[in-house]
Amino acid sequence: MSVRLSIPGIRCVLLLLPVLLGACGVQTTFTGEDTAQLWRAMQAAAESPDYDRGDHTKRWTVVENIVVVDNVDWRIDITRHLKRLLRRPGAKPLYEDLHWRFEIQLLHEDPPRVQFSSVDPALPTKVQYEGDRYLAEVRLILSGYPRPAHLKDAQNPSAD
Repeated sequence: MSVRLSIPGIRCVLLLLPVLLGACGVQTTFTGEDTAQLWRAMQAAAESPDYDRGDHTKRWTVVENIVVVDNVDWRIDITRHLKRLLRRPGAKPLYEDLHWRFEIQLLHEDPPRVQFSSVDPALPTKVQYEGDRYLAEVRLILSGYPRPAHLKDAQNPSAD
């Protein structure tokens, strides 16, 4: 059995492809959070991304991280370059080199809502993962996660 695509069918696929790949994003609300504090946490997560937590297959090295903050429109633009060498048992090492461009918008609503989207065409699952990772990092900052032990000791020198 052979599959034949007609010219109108191919055109339809080609027209829909940019829409499907370009309209990727994640949204979430931050109920009970102060908007100014949320905005600072969003900036901190953008400026110091953490790719060292969690599953080792999701870890990356940040080569370049350019963050542009628009305090008037409450928008953050990120251009990020990531690399990694992924080694899995029984498989050849996989070298990956990614370039991302994101736009993150804090929407003036009650409760505040954050919209994370990819500027460039990308697979929706990859944008979903990166958006979820970023928003989890913002929530972690807002929760006041514990400081690393070496910073606690430096903060209180009289503990000896």
